[in-house]
Amino acid sequence: MHIDEFWEAANDWPGYFIGRNVWVYYDEYNAELIGDEDYCRIIVHVSSTKGLILKRRLSARPALDDVVENIERPVSRRQLMGMGFQWWCGSYDEVVMPDFVHPGHPLQFGLHHE
Repeated sequence: MHIDEFWEAANDWPGYFIGRNVWVYYDEYNAELIGDEDYCRIIVHVSSTKGLILKRRLSARPALDDVVENIERPVSRRQLMGMGFQWWCGSYDEVVMPDFVHPGHPLQFGLHHE
């Protein structure tokens, strides 16, 4: 399964893309180089540099397939946080705080609000 789509967002996001959408991306990487680690991940973007991520070893792909199948639409931030997603900012490997973003943090800026 591969997903690269805009999905309707619930009202509980700090921001979203125009039309109140989040960008959902689901991919995998099968490590071929020594030292690389394989993974599969579901990334939900609220902007080009911020969002939520759930990343696991590629061997856990069936479990992530189940997660993506159970994401309700419109996509709720609270539901994803309950499924184990974490905030990322700047880089997918840069996981920031849990479900709290203090004033002045980068997640507070550059987001579209309707």
